[in-house]
Amino acid sequence: MKLKLVHPLMLASSLFIAGQANAATAIDPTALLGQAQAQAQASFDGLAEDLAIAAWMNPSNSAEPHSAGIIPVGVQIALETALVDIDPTAAHWAQIGYTESVIPLPRLRASVGVPFGLDAGVMYLSLPDLDLEMIGYEVRMAFGNYIPVPFLEANVRYHTSTLTAGDMEIANTGFAAMIGANLPIVKPYIEVGTLTSTSTASGALVTGPVVLAGSEKTYTTTAIGAKLELAFFIINAEYATIGDRTSTNVKLGFEF
Repeated sequence: MKLKLVHPLMLASSLFIAGQANAATAIDPTALLGQAQAQAQASFDGLAEDLAIAAWMNPSNSAEPHSAGIIPVGVQIALETALVDIDPTAAHWAQIGYTESVIPLPRLRASVGVPFGLDAGVMYLSLPDLDLEMIGYEVRMAFGNYIPVPFLEANVRYHTSTLTAGDMEIANTGFAAMIGANLPIVKPYIEVGTLTSTSTASGALVTGPVVLAGSEKTYTTTAIGAKLELAFFIINAEYATIGDRTSTNVKLGFEF
């Protein structure tokens, strides 16, 4: 049992540390203030669109409920890293000085399921080097038991999350529907939804000669992934699009 435990924990630790190791340049929105008003606002809006992915609480789970196991209550705890694709040559990233083509976002995730297919989850991220902090919550309702097709599962999900980067805040809310196959070991799924992301400026971003205003945008989200179950351990891999931006996610943890 100890040997079975070591390898997943080593992988999870490596994934988490690797994400932190690449976080070198703080994402400081005040760097955008060195531009003219119109260009600074355009850069702020571009940064908000990229950070909407970082603030998005992706599904990172298959379609069946946690409470479908041996006991009527299920728990999952995991480490996850999301790699958010960006264009480092875009004006806002060039102004900030961030030169990587991805933003690595290691975070902690936990969820619990109760009878009748109801799950609730939380996600937390804190990266002092990047000056990013986020917390998100979700509620899922599974209804695969009402689908007369073997191994077919489905759920609907509501999620909300808030990310802060210095004096900038991104608040997300969204709804999504998922369908997947509840196979013995590998559980593939696809989720489609909508996301409303609101950016807000405060502090130095609204008190100087250049004043930045927040905005609200709505995106279509799509996530395709699969969960691999190995006894109590799980590996989840997922590729997602939010509007025209993309993210790749890997999660390692355990559930019972």
